[in-house]
Amino acid sequence: MSTARPASASATPAELSAAYRLAAAREAERVSRGARVIGRKIGYTNARMWSTQGVSAPMWGAMFDDSVIEVGSAPARHGLAAYHGPRIEPEIAVHFSATPVPGSDARALLECIDWVAHAYEIVLSPADGQPVTAPRAIASGGMHGALLLGERCPVSALGDDPVSTLADLQAELYCDGVLIDNGSGSNVLGNPLHAVLHLMEGVQREGQTPVRAGDLITTGSMTSPHPIAPGQRWTTRLHGAPLAPLDVTFE
Repeated sequence: MSTARPASASATPAELSAAYRLAAAREAERVSRGARVIGRKIGYTNARMWSTQGVSAPMWGAMFDDSVIEVGSAPARHGLAAYHGPRIEPEIAVHFSATPVPGSDARALLECIDWVAHAYEIVLSPADGQPVTAPRAIASGGMHGALLLGERCPVSALGDDPVSTLADLQAELYCDGVLIDNGSGSNVLGNPLHAVLHLMEGVQREGQTPVRAGDLITTGSMTSPHPIAPGQRWTTRLHGAPLAPLDVTFE
C-alpha cells in the first residue's frame, strides 16, 4: 500500500465497518457491469510498517476476473495507463480447492489449498492526492489495481513442511537489474497463511462472504511497495521455495 502517512493514525471499528460497506457497494456495482469476483487481496500485512501507515491490523478487498492476469514465468509485459500512481508489491497467492473451516490453524488451512504462486500486486494511489487512511483504502477496494499471477506451484512441491517453507521464503526485488528491496514470507504477519486466517476472521466479523473453494487470495507484500513507471522491467529472485520468479516490463 501507499507509504504516504495517513491523516489519522487510527480508525474506530465502526469507521472500518462503514468502509467495508462502501467497498461492498462498489464491488456490487462492478459485478453489475459484468465483472466476477474470484477472490480477495489482503493489505497492510507487514506489521513493521504499521506505525508509518497509521494502522494496527490488515485489511482486504475484492479481486475480479478482469483484474487478475496470469503471466506465468516467462517475460511478460503489462500496461500502466489505466492506473493512478501504481506501486508494485511482491506477494504469495494461494488458491483454495476446498472451503476452509473457521478457526483452522495454518496447517489445517494448507490442506484446503491446492497451489500457490508468486505474484505482483499493482496497488493504486488516490487520484486526489490526499493521504491514504485505512477507511479510504478499504472503501476503495484495498487500492487494488491488478494481480499479475506467476506460475502455479502445487502445495506438494513445497516439501515436508510447507508452512515453514512459506514463512522462510526469501524474495529479492529488482528494477532494471538493480536490487531495490528484499523481504520474506515471514514479513507477512509471520507467515502468508496467517494473513489468510486473519481474513477469515475479518469477513466473519463484518458479515461478508467467507473464503470458499475456488477463491484466489493474495496474502500481502513481502517488501515495501515501490512506485513503478512505463519502461521499467521488474524482476524477482526467490530463495527457499520452488516458486517461479516473475519478469514483467511495464508499458
